[in-house]
Amino acid sequence: MELFDNETGGPPTEQLPIADYNHLAGRTAESYFPGLGTEELADLLRYERAHRNRLPIIRSLTARLRLLRDREAAGPGAGGYGPPA
Repeated sequence: MELFDNETGGPPTEQLPIADYNHLAGRTAESYFPGLGTEELADLLRYERAHRNRLPIIRSLTARLRLLRDREAAGPGAGGYGPPA
């Protein structure tokens, strides 16, 4: 699987992980991203590319996805402070 799929469309608006996402301003939408997982972020990215195409949001979603996927690839106990879990 590619780092970020280039599929178009994404889920219908009512199935997005953020309520009323299509009506949110950029900064407001971005404030929800830290609480989402990789699949939810990927859904939003597909939706954003297909429907709103707001470059700052696409960049923010891409950066957040990259961070989460890098952490998943590193495995538990990678980085951070203190003893490994």
